[in-house]
Amino acid sequence: MAHIATVEREYSSVSKRRTSKSANGTVTIEVEREEHEEIKLCHFHELPDWQKDNEFILTGYVRETNSIKKCLRSLGCFNNESINIYSHLIAAISYFVVLLFYTDILCIPSFPSTTFVDYMVIDLYLLGAFTCLIGSSLFHCMKQHSESHSDMWSKVDYIGIICLITCSLISLLYYGYMDHFIYFKVFTVITLVLATICTICVLDQRFNSKNFRPIRAGFFILFSMSAVIPIGAGFSKFGFTEVLQRIQLRFVAWETFFYVVGALLYGFRIPETLYPGNFDLVGSSHQIFHIMVILGSVFHLKAVLGSYTFMHSNISSNSFTLSS
Repeated sequence: MAHIATVEREYSSVSKRRTSKSANGTVTIEVEREEHEEIKLCHFHELPDWQKDNEFILTGYVRETNSIKKCLRSLGCFNNESINIYSHLIAAISYFVVLLFYTDILCIPSFPSTTFVDYMVIDLYLLGAFTCLIGSSLFHCMKQHSESHSDMWSKVDYIGIICLITCSLISLLYYGYMDHFIYFKVFTVITLVLATICTICVLDQRFNSKNFRPIRAGFFILFSMSAVIPIGAGFSKFGFTEVLQRIQLRFVAWETFFYVVGALLYGFRIPETLYPGNFDLVGSSHQIFHIMVILGSVFHLKAVLGSYTFMHSNISSNSFTLSS
């Protein structure tokens, strides 16, 4: 009869059993218990240097995990990234569901002049919003893996922001200049050139430095504010009252307010810089920025849908004539 030896290696509560047989007939059963450590939150001073991004957020950190599984498990532990993760994850899923199933039901009232392009333009914006929000959520979930992963996912986050800004501008340009298509083409090319320049810049490692925080915020604000060029051209061509309707300027103004205020709070780390430690888990500048981004994206969607309705109503009544 073969001799059986049991070797037990303790790691934790979940076990795996492996059996091996030696040349002399000894059967060895190894029982390994997989490690399932609880996610422990730590203080700012306990972090490795690369994780020390905001010295005014003192507690609630998930320390470097070097494990994708542990990063995903941190989703079940309320920490100082939880609101950042879930706010944009829920919003991203909502936009994606609307994009896949409800664009024609919830977003686009039908006009005789409505075409497939209208669905594409509105879906383009929804896709841009989804890309930005899901990229942001993934970054905040995976950033504690390691320095290299943090750098990689931060670039995904930045490119998502560029996608949102680009898709936002193109969607409004399309309806704002629907009957003067050459303007749409020119301003779209300008937007794509600026988006390319922004992408090249954010892929530069220096852009990822914490010292570049105010510069990052200002960079994205400037790209967003490039919209003043086509809006100014619209004022010159159509007058204030008509531009107000063509691009639903009141909604664009609210969108701008939320984006700019959110970016400024993020860039200057308000309110935690005033009361360090008081906003570690809830109410920090980055969390406020996330909520502001969601609100801004909703107001932009309202602007696009309102612009679509205004333009097609006037085309149907022969007030506007489409040009190529």
